Amino acid sequence: MIIFESIINEHSIVVKPQNPGQNWTETEVYSHNFPFLRTFTTCVYPFLRTFTPYDIPSLLLSSMKREIIGDLLKWKNSIDRKPLILKGARQVGKTWALHEFGKICYEQKGCSYIYIDLKSTKLFFSIFEETNIPEDIIELIQFRLKTKIDIQKDLLILDEIQECPEAISSLKYFQQDMNELDIIAAGSHLGLLKNEKSFPIGKVDFLYLCPFTFPEFLKAIDNQAYDLFEKWDLSSPLPSIIHNQFLEYFTIYLFVGGLPETIKKWINHSQNSIDAIKEVRIVQRNLIEGYRSDFAKYSGLVNANHINYLFDSIPNQLGKSHDESVKKFIFKGVIPNRKGFDSIRGPLSWLRESRLIIKTGIAVKSIYPLKSYTDENKFKIYLFDTGLLNCLLDIPGEIILDKGLGSYKGFIMENYIAQELFAYYNRDLVSWQEGSAEIEFLITQGTEIIPLEVKSSTRQRKAKSLDAYIQRYSPEQAIKLTGQNYGYTENRKITTAPLYSCSKFLNEYQLSKVSNIHRQAPTVEGNIPSAISRTARE
Repeated sequence: MIIFESIINEHSIVVKPQNPGQNWTETEVYSHNFPFLRTFTTCVYPFLRTFTPYDIPSLLLSSMKREIIGDLLKWKNSIDRKPLILKGARQVGKTWALHEFGKICYEQKGCSYIYIDLKSTKLFFSIFEETNIPEDIIELIQFRLKTKIDIQKDLLILDEIQECPEAISSLKYFQQDMNELDIIAAGSHLGLLKNEKSFPIGKVDFLYLCPFTFPEFLKAIDNQAYDLFEKWDLSSPLPSIIHNQFLEYFTIYLFVGGLPETIKKWINHSQNSIDAIKEVRIVQRNLIEGYRSDFAKYSGLVNANHINYLFDSIPNQLGKSHDESVKKFIFKGVIPNRKGFDSIRGPLSWLRESRLIIKTGIAVKSIYPLKSYTDENKFKIYLFDTGLLNCLLDIPGEIILDKGLGSYKGFIMENYIAQELFAYYNRDLVSWQEGSAEIEFLITQGTEIIPLEVKSSTRQRKAKSLDAYIQRYSPEQAIKLTGQNYGYTENRKITTAPLYSCSKFLNEYQLSKVSNIHRQAPTVEGNIPSAISRTARE
């Protein structure tokens, strides 16, 4: 049962197993049953505070599958776990993920999870300000919420923890003196950066949440398509009808992006594309303004105007790439009356740490260690969400959805791949350039360095840079992501795969073994993996 505190401007939720006779369950509140939600909030609990636009996505996205739930479960089952801090850029879905995790792994197992929003529930501040003893903190929370917390079985969630530095510091004492309690803190990466001094170094674990990847997006908008995508074994071409449908969904993803609120808007208005485009773009613009507000709020010693200048210059420089690969980031003119790398060093570090941008070094050799062959002041920058990139460039949604991007689609696809790679590796990326040859990304698997070329075209084109790389370094395998269906070139050891399959490639295969599998795979379109074939017939 969900209990909402009847206190103005506070938001704390205790979720417990349903008792006999109760009518309102968490499952119902998390459903898409809008009439029920309106009845619940206006009639049953008239004192409940008005939901903000940031609460609603959390309540409506419960059917979405996110990889972070599996990561949270691994943390829960870890023998030597510590209090966990879930980090991520603003509005990537941290609150929803924690509620979903609490529901699946605690409530449905007969336990409870206790959720406290420290941004809305200011009265909890005094608890952490007056004591750092875990037993006292739990006792006071129990008194405040009128509920019992079983430290052996239950989960305590402290959301928006950046608002209360003392709460951040308290995690050290929970790890030392009450490590049997499952406790997760979450907050805006921007806010947590500002409270760096209060971090309990060495006393907490970390997980990071990125925007929805394409497979997660596919799961949200079409369960049947997602099931087909999951069953595809990545060793032979998809049937054209399925491949083309995935390309359609991929095009939608490029416009909508991976932020939960924009996805929710698309789902709710998908029956009318004109309305959907309008509503999604409104949300994207509002989110961008929210990030800009955070620049001033959390920038600290870094000049907020300089952060804004750099943030605006990223889409502008990406937009100049057209059909070519994204080029080295140019410092000149980014900040008025300033030049050189030092002029953007502070703002760059701030945006990178806030996870709003993805920095990609340019290696001049494809040899370990790759970082030794990159320069600090030579790199590319991508935006953390492709949907927001299109919004910042003011590319009409109609053009994107009608596949009318023309020469602009190259850098958009490249930004998308950077977004997928960053979600998988959770670190800065690396590209390669020697002479006139360049490869968009280098990825590593064990001792291998694997070139990954990105091409936006659906037509077969000779990959001159990839050929140059293969001739120079003789990699065991190479990957080319394009708009084409699956294929494998035996003599060059090149796997051609659809752009939309990037995350699947990374998550489901040990890339060092892929080439051995591909040598057995057919290369003629129309050969259908058995799982796909069976499902299609059914």
